[in-house]
Amino acid sequence: MKNIFYYKFYNFILNRNNKQEGFTIPELIISGVVSLIVLLAGFSLLRMNLQVNKSDEVNLKLAGKVNSALDFIVDEISISQKVISKTSDIPNGCTLPPGELVLALKIPSKHANEKKSYKTNKFVEADKDCPIIYNLVRNNSYRGKGGPYYILQRKGPSLNEKGYYEINNVKTTNVLDKVRNNFSDVTICGLSSGNKRSIKKQIKGIVLCIDEKGRGAEIMINAESPRIYNQLTVTKSSGGYTMINNDDLINSGGSGGGGLMPDRCKFFGTCLTTKKFTFFIDISGSMQGQFQGVTLMEVAKEQLIAQIKAIPVNDDYMLNVYKFGCTSEPVFRRPMAVTPGIKNQAINFVSGLSAVAPCTEPFAGLSHGIQQEHVEQMIILTDGAAYDRGTCFHNSQTNKKLSDCFAEYNEKIRNNDPSIPHYKTKPVSIDAISLKYDFCAGSNVPWTRVWYKNPLTYRWSIVTINKVWLGELASKNNGKCKHIQ
Repeated sequence: MKNIFYYKFYNFILNRNNKQEGFTIPELIISGVVSLIVLLAGFSLLRMNLQVNKSDEVNLKLAGKVNSALDFIVDEISISQKVISKTSDIPNGCTLPPGELVLALKIPSKHANEKKSYKTNKFVEADKDCPIIYNLVRNNSYRGKGGPYYILQRKGPSLNEKGYYEINNVKTTNVLDKVRNNFSDVTICGLSSGNKRSIKKQIKGIVLCIDEKGRGAEIMINAESPRIYNQLTVTKSSGGYTMINNDDLINSGGSGGGGLMPDRCKFFGTCLTTKKFTFFIDISGSMQGQFQGVTLMEVAKEQLIAQIKAIPVNDDYMLNVYKFGCTSEPVFRRPMAVTPGIKNQAINFVSGLSAVAPCTEPFAGLSHGIQQEHVEQMIILTDGAAYDRGTCFHNSQTNKKLSDCFAEYNEKIRNNDPSIPHYKTKPVSIDAISLKYDFCAGSNVPWTRVWYKNPLTYRWSIVTINKVWLGELASKNNGKCKHIQ
């Protein structure tokens, strides 16, 4: 009987398998679990992508808010008369808002007619001594990683639709509401004026680097998103200089009767001989070398900034500045008429330069600069050996000594070609400043050959240098070469 039962059971199983009947309950449970795991994994991935996208969106919005706040503050710095960092320097009778002082900006008085108001070309007319005040107050709506958030507020006259300050309409407005309670990054003040005694001030998540005479400030803001978005942190910085300084009103602007400025020889004694000039400054690694206790880079920046500051504004002066290493880059696409804003941009460009480039290749920038309109003098500063042969920019001659190329362009094309516009017809003089090593006369140059990176092929090779390449560049193009050691 048993054998018959086993036989029937065995036969039932075989027939079931042959007919491909449905899953058993255990099989259904297992497949269900696997499906659930796959669905959960897919949902988790989707949720993660949504969170990342949301975080990116929040981060971009936060960065935009910080940038907008910085732009507004820097614009007000540039139209102010002085940056104030201490409450004791705020005139008596001016009511201080609650919270901690970040900075205050002295509004120019009525007689400062060259002052422009924010985002306009209208004159600012201020009658009162009370400055615009930026302060931090606690924001109780959110809490960050290490404490509460803070709101950056501005108390001062509002701006009407024409861009004038409404002196009698003082308002308190929120500039940024997500300032952190501390500054998470290590900061070193290196104010773009070259002043090594700039004052560092930290207020919660804001760091200020202020010129000791109140002529400008760099501001860094550390902001943070709310906790629900994983507390994304954004750090931004920007800097600006005042258009009018109490010490700089003389020779700082206005029309000067067409004459050249008195302080035109501040750049290592090399004088500006025209109103249309372009500077070229070396950022190769050798500029980290020492010069009278500081680096060549720092002293070069300080001298150039001093010269730019001395340029009168609104008096037909035209300015551009290039940096060069393996490539060249100008601060402006073309020479610009000198205004307070243009001077500020040029100063900020120079202040941010670092000696990091692995090569010295000035000729691409010089070739570009000499062909620009409104340039009549170019001044190049370097401490390096440069390979001075290549393809001439205006006639494509190869293996050409580039000092001859510039001289030919000045004589045969810039000065005579009828296709050249009238504002380019004057030849461009080239002056040179050789730091440490004498590439003017070649007297103390220790090398005869150097590694050279071809700007077209990007290949390195060993080339024989011309020890007097700067001297030839200047002498062939109606300029002077000065050795500074």
